Amino acid sequence: MDIKSEHKSLIEKYVKATEWLHSDFSEMDDLIEPIMGIRDWDDSTCVRFGDKKLLVSVDGPYSRRLVMKSALIHATTDVVVKGGRPLFALDTLIGIKEEVRDMAESLKRQALAMRIPILGGNTLFEDVEPRCSLTIIGELILENPIRDSTSEEGDLLVLLGEPIWGSQEERIPKAKKLFETWFEILNKIKIHAAKDVTKGGLISTLYEISEKSGMEFELEREIPFPMTRNLDNFLISIPETDYKILLDICRERGCEVHKIGVVK
Repeated sequence: MDIKSEHKSLIEKYVKATEWLHSDFSEMDDLIEPIMGIRDWDDSTCVRFGDKKLLVSVDGPYSRRLVMKSALIHATTDVVVKGGRPLFALDTLIGIKEEVRDMAESLKRQALAMRIPILGGNTLFEDVEPRCSLTIIGELILENPIRDSTSEEGDLLVLLGEPIWGSQEERIPKAKKLFETWFEILNKIKIHAAKDVTKGGLISTLYEISEKSGMEFELEREIPFPMTRNLDNFLISIPETDYKILLDICRERGCEVHKIGVVK
């Protein structure tokens, strides 16, 4: 599959359309010298904070429909996939009072179930389409964050976890299983690159890792998921020698895993 030529408009919409922001704000990194900042244009920012390293991500504005299902989970994957354990979240809500209340109650359910407390934020009552943005703060539990630009020749491309689809009651246990499995994996194998499969689906995720790593990907002919739909699971690039360890962990935890390609 030639991703660049076959999906040019999708890549333009979800990847290239914001490249001007990357350029315009790149000098901000000089003010603080982050571990991972604007110039990296990754899923999260990583900064030193005392003797800790924090991962921070902002996502949204989400529609009310997604907030009522799994917006907090969706936002948190940006921190978790980089090697972070979420600490807390902040929200920003807008809409008429009844719709804001509904979104707040849904976020509370997600926060309690995932044990990611929402500790503050901002709320505006206004007769507009209801929306929510979320900021996630996490602690890096590795020495360095897992970037989306460091895939290596000979790596296997693997999808970890089943798509986080369905009702809220279905999505929460799927997310818990993915996160718990991921944290065990991080203790046992080396992840060369990783990214959550969100905006633009697998097409934009594969494109970004490939382009930023300077590598070509050879994909399997049959990939068991839609290529352009948000999956909310993780695409990872790992050494072939670690694949059996990954399979054993996933089998023990009942977590889906699919090899979808190799790095050339």
